[in-house]
Amino acid sequence: MILKKILLRSLVIAATTIALAGGSSFADDAVNPELYGSWDLLEIESQGMTAQLTLIIDEGRVAAGSKCSFREFSVSVQTHSAAQITGSEIRVLEPSRAMKEYSPGFLECTASLQEGNMQYELRDGQLVLYMVQEEETYVLSRSGGPFKAAEHYKKSRAPQLALNHTNRGTTFLRKGQYDAAIGEYNKALEMNPSSALAYYNRSVAYTSTGQYDKAVKDCNSALQLNPEHANSYYSRGVSYWHLGSKDEAIKDLQAAAKMEHKGAQDFLTSMKIRW
Repeated sequence: MILKKILLRSLVIAATTIALAGGSSFADDAVNPELYGSWDLLEIESQGMTAQLTLIIDEGRVAAGSKCSFREFSVSVQTHSAAQITGSEIRVLEPSRAMKEYSPGFLECTASLQEGNMQYELRDGQLVLYMVQEEETYVLSRSGGPFKAAEHYKKSRAPQLALNHTNRGTTFLRKGQYDAAIGEYNKALEMNPSSALAYYNRSVAYTSTGQYDKAVKDCNSALQLNPEHANSYYSRGVSYWHLGSKDEAIKDLQAAAKMEHKGAQDFLTSMKIRW
């Protein structure tokens, strides 16, 4: 029996979106361990063949997997890249590609990753990936049951534009240009009033310019949106300390220290205060 040579090419998982300018954030949040594992992404049919694409996320690594099938024949291939993963973003550090053929070569399967960033969140047991350049969102289900390709839809640019302003603000903040930073955070919060990161970063700018009352208010807003954000407890504690509210300051610094915030731990240790 002569097998017709059929090539299944360019089956690509594209982690290509560049989400940020000048870094991911002023402070990275902890990663939810539920992020790790295998997620169904895409199912392709072409010329009687099928390819099922998955995204596998481990600590410090992202992998693309493809399973290609034709009648009773099947080929699986996987490629991976080192990744920096924060509480809200996945940064693929270098492109990678792998290909495998089923001998004698009538079935070819390819998986690839591209360098770049994806914003994400976990929602009701699903992984929501926001691809910024395409302005599209993909909702992935966990692998393991019957394959379920990701749902995808267009998403408003407002959250991304807000993040751009936040990152510009962070660039100014690191340069000590605090007024410019505050202006960028103001724009970010106008576009996305639910950004705990923008509130926290603006609080740092306010603290740096001695506007401690405003810093406390911003930390209150950040903690209302994200009650487990250690940096906001630390920033509010520092502001309370400068305002002379030592009891409130110590309470916030102890909360941050218990969340492994090194700055809070070092400060309390230097003051001989238990945490």
